[in-house]
Amino acid sequence: MIRCITYKFHTLHTIIIVFIWKHFLETMILRTLSLSDQEKVFLKSLSEKRKREFLGIRYVLKYINIKMNIFYNERRKPFLFPEGKHISLSHSFEKIAIAISSYRIGIDIEKLRENKKIIKIKKKFIRDDESIFIHPNYEEDYLHIIWGIKESLYKLEGGIFYSFLDHYKVSPFCLKRDSCVSCWIIKKSYSKRFSAFYRKIEKHYLVYIIDK
Repeated sequence: MIRCITYKFHTLHTIIIVFIWKHFLETMILRTLSLSDQEKVFLKSLSEKRKREFLGIRYVLKYINIKMNIFYNERRKPFLFPEGKHISLSHSFEKIAIAISSYRIGIDIEKLRENKKIIKIKKKFIRDDESIFIHPNYEEDYLHIIWGIKESLYKLEGGIFYSFLDHYKVSPFCLKRDSCVSCWIIKKSYSKRFSAFYRKIEKHYLVYIIDK
């Protein structure tokens, strides 16, 4: 069954939803879904885990009465039809986050894990000028938030700039319950500043960036 909705709020012509899904690949639930031909083809290309997430998102969109179809471009960036709205999606273990906005948007949700995995890979996404403001007592929190910001920037930009070290930068910030953080997409010709927002939901960090 799906428990809807863990978290829901509106901001800047945007709706953001976080929900829990568990064991919903049941015949009676799948019968309630009506997929387009493109969605059926795309579904066949996914792993079993991704299939569950794919179907869970569509089930919840129907549950909250959003009557739009999700399609994917050549970079597998999701977009809505009819046009006029932007969408961003993220998954982390049992939680899925959906953002639907009048603006371009990127969203990420990450679970704080006990295996220290994110510390082991920090050299892949933490710049030298970012490492200096990370408090050692709260390193994992900072790393999850910074990863979420860069992942959200990557999604907002459409997956064009792939290096989390070269193409994205996070300005210094202090941990707060709900906070706004300055961040950048760095291009060869120019850089653009954005404001990232993060919230802690149970054992997950939710991050979103709206290009207003």
